[in-house]
Amino acid sequence: MRSYQRTRAGVFGLWILALLVLCVSADLQAQDEAAPLTVELKKPEGKLLFKSEDGNFQWWFDSRIQIDAAWYFENKNTMSNGATFRRLTFALKTVLFRDWQTELDVDLGEAVSTKSQIELRDMWIRYTVPDCDLAVQVGNFKEPLGMERLNSSRLITFLERASVSNAIPLGRRLGFSARYWNELGQVTVAVMGHEAGTRIDKGQKDEGFSTNLRLSVAPLNQHGSNLHLGVAGSYKIPDAVADLKPNTIEVSARTETYVFNPKFLHSGDITDVNYYDRFGGEFMLIQGPFYVQAEYLATKIKRWYGKADVNFWGGYATATWLITGETRNYYIDEGEVGLIDPPKNSWGALELAARYSMLDLNDDAAKIFGGKSKQLMLGINYYPNLNIKLQFNYSMVDLDQYATRKGTLKEDDDHSFIQMRFQASF
Repeated sequence: MRSYQRTRAGVFGLWILALLVLCVSADLQAQDEAAPLTVELKKPEGKLLFKSEDGNFQWWFDSRIQIDAAWYFENKNTMSNGATFRRLTFALKTVLFRDWQTELDVDLGEAVSTKSQIELRDMWIRYTVPDCDLAVQVGNFKEPLGMERLNSSRLITFLERASVSNAIPLGRRLGFSARYWNELGQVTVAVMGHEAGTRIDKGQKDEGFSTNLRLSVAPLNQHGSNLHLGVAGSYKIPDAVADLKPNTIEVSARTETYVFNPKFLHSGDITDVNYYDRFGGEFMLIQGPFYVQAEYLATKIKRWYGKADVNFWGGYATATWLITGETRNYYIDEGEVGLIDPPKNSWGALELAARYSMLDLNDDAAKIFGGKSKQLMLGINYYPNLNIKLQFNYSMVDLDQYATRKGTLKEDDDHSFIQMRFQASF
């Protein structure tokens, strides 16, 4: 009951925050001489933007609704067909005194669909050095590892990222980063801590941390013709979490679907971990309506007491074709892919996509057998406009005898599924 009340209070608080921003904006607009304010649509996303006439102060909302449904076939294990709210996000973004930026982003999807909690997403403060392509940031945000993992969920080609993108990059953490960019590419360094909300006994355990480096270059960087090459690396000390013993980690991944999410691929507890290194290589090409992206990701886990190192790896390759002729945007300062261009047709844009992915959580030498997957994903994306996106996926999954979620599922469960999403961003 208390968690439910906290969720209601959190949702109520978000609405109060939104109303306060609107009221303050209206009040500022009424005081034209003291603080001139304009209201316009932020293009090309079509989001409502409040800003001062000189542009030094800006406020806008960035919300997202994602409704998913999935059906599973040919499976040995019981898998539940159904539907869920994948994400219900609400974000407030600001520019303050020109050089400062903030973001406050929460997801209500879990609170609505499964459990009474609000997920903290991007919550950070950033300072951009004047007249210098350098930004420093502190707060809760994604660690700089994995191009697909870094990309926003509203922009990814399929409903879910490749399995390897969920297994090796760790996503959002509390941390500090610095990013420098120029016309050739960007470099990001970061020190990241625990996942927000992790509770540990501060008197008994130190927080785990990681150091991260990501470098990308763009030998081609014209609109509609972009080539991206990137590398990333991370040194990670194990997190101290309540449900694992000290110096223990586990690696797991879903098979690129979320409505039913058993995580067939699961290493189980890997004990006596000193530290682990993670590596990534990135390739991306945009050529008119064609888009190709591929990554290789791996981790080497170093252990104490003469125990064998543990090595996991995986990768994916994605190819898409916007058959209606649009192209994609690329942001060299972040090393990330953006929105497609506005549809050329009055009825929208249509995209065909395919992805092949692999993830291997087996290591014979270390006697760790978390399973191996090979997966083909086919997709159709329809964009009536840049705010609405409809997605349809069909996937075939090949699992080995060790992909049993620590022995709780039947082995060799090769199966297929279809899934679809209705998405609105505003």
